[in-house]
Amino acid sequence: MKGETGKKRIAVLSIMHCMIDFLCAFAVYGRFRNPADPFTVYLIYNFFAFALQMPIGIVLDWLRQKHDTSFARSAPVLFTLAGASLTLAGLFAHPAVLGLGNALFHTGGGVITIDEDNRRNYRGRGLGVFVAPGAVGLFLGSWVTGVSAVLTAGGSALILAVLAGILLKSSDEKEPAGGTSVQIEDHAIAAAVICLLVVILRSGIGLSVSMPWKIGFVSGLLAVLALASGKTAGGFLAARYGMRKTAIVSLLSAAVFYAFRAVMPAGLAALFFFNMTMPVTLYLLAGKMKGMEGFAFGLLTFGLFVGFVLSHQGWFSWPEIGSAGSLISLLLLLAVPGEKS
Repeated sequence: MKGETGKKRIAVLSIMHCMIDFLCAFAVYGRFRNPADPFTVYLIYNFFAFALQMPIGIVLDWLRQKHDTSFARSAPVLFTLAGASLTLAGLFAHPAVLGLGNALFHTGGGVITIDEDNRRNYRGRGLGVFVAPGAVGLFLGSWVTGVSAVLTAGGSALILAVLAGILLKSSDEKEPAGGTSVQIEDHAIAAAVICLLVVILRSGIGLSVSMPWKIGFVSGLLAVLALASGKTAGGFLAARYGMRKTAIVSLLSAAVFYAFRAVMPAGLAALFFFNMTMPVTLYLLAGKMKGMEGFAFGLLTFGLFVGFVLSHQGWFSWPEIGSAGSLISLLLLLAVPGEKS
């Protein structure tokens, strides 16, 4: 029964993740987009959505560590629901409000998923399931920007309300008593730096590498499904075979397929294998910083923001960055101290 509750919460959060990112893409690429200066809108949104997850995560960790109250224990759920509400409000307010809602949702939902993953001994499988649907939501949201914002918000609000009710009901299961204790493993700082660099590379490469065959809805959908399924598969394979073996197979494969990315099957394979390490880095870092899961999650999403900025500055614009970045990411992950599996 407890295992079923854990699966239900992760499933609900994953669907909500898709919905939240759908709304954000709908607004950023439609309602808020300024054709004369699109970067400013993207910069504001990405800063609030990704850079702010680290301080939000620190606040969430502090609440859980220091306060043995019902509020502290339910704080991740409250952050998640507040984030969903702010995202809906952000559709009619400002990219900063939209981004803040996104940040609150991701931090709260990410911490709940990490907790469930640890409690049920999923060993990262839950994280792979949670992170994957966001890409699908972003893609779909970017394709329906011409739809009425009122209708989009209204329909989304109904779906999110149902999902929120399920999440709240599943929270009736007793949480562990007392605040969470902090346990920092040896080499945690080195692991944090390495994982951050890998995420920066993943973000920058993902935004910079072009696939010449990706020119319409169908090819774009296939690309995002390859990316999302890679994230899910990465969590399951790492749980089964370990981080090192998964990283070696996935990133070596990505390096090869990126060299032939102009051919659609190879490009899809490159996206699949390259994104397999996303839940791996998150699970790895969260495991080395127990009691600081919010910070770990936020630190890596800060890496997404850094990758976005560096990509805009042209740091990842050279032709073979996909293959080179895959190999560099592999060398970095193999250098994580204390990891033998």
